Amino acid sequence: MTASKDDTNRDQPLDGKGVLVCLVGIDGSGKSTLAKSLVSAAKDSNLRCRYVYAGFTSSFTIFRPVVALAKATLFRGNNHMETSATKGTVLRHSRLSAIYQYLALTDYIVQTWFRVGLPLARGGHVVCDRYIYDLVASIGVLLDYPLDRTLALLRRCLGFLPKPQLVFLLDLPEALAYERKDDIVSLTFLAARREIYLEMARLHQFTILDASASQESLQQLAAARVLGVFGGES
Repeated sequence: MTASKDDTNRDQPLDGKGVLVCLVGIDGSGKSTLAKSLVSAAKDSNLRCRYVYAGFTSSFTIFRPVVALAKATLFRGNNHMETSATKGTVLRHSRLSAIYQYLALTDYIVQTWFRVGLPLARGGHVVCDRYIYDLVASIGVLLDYPLDRTLALLRRCLGFLPKPQLVFLLDLPEALAYERKDDIVSLTFLAARREIYLEMARLHQFTILDASASQESLQQLAAARVLGVFGGES
């Protein structure tokens, strides 16, 4: 979304850089709906803000040929790591899965700097629908990492990415999330990811929202916090 010329210098942080807000959580928690409503609220307040889908999309750029080969070998053409039906095969080839993980994360970091880092550097605010937290949670579950290893991987990745000023975790019981969407792998998958998100929230001071609440109440609560952060409040 391109800002019009007349709002180029309005309501920007003192250092000229934009603010990054991220929404994370298990599938079915309402991240996309809330993220888009927050962008609309910011624009209604004459703030430069864009929505960015920052989930893992398999749309590799710099490593496309290598990753295509890795996907064919490890995931048999499956498009999403978390929906792979060959988890056992991946775990038996730990070296290959480690290479795939490295390529996926490196490519994600490069894409994120273009899609998120550049708009922030130009003074615009960004609301991300998903972020590195979601990708790392999926990797941790897929490859059966212990929780401490998953969290250590997240810490390393955060050192290479734009730092969010505010992260919302939309927390939802996995059974309710499973009812909301028909393309979720399993309740077990959701439960494992939810455990990781809650620990991430504790360590990285996420703002936890009850995603079982009404969309209206969530939007009001989140918008008040986001507009405050965009306006320079801590």
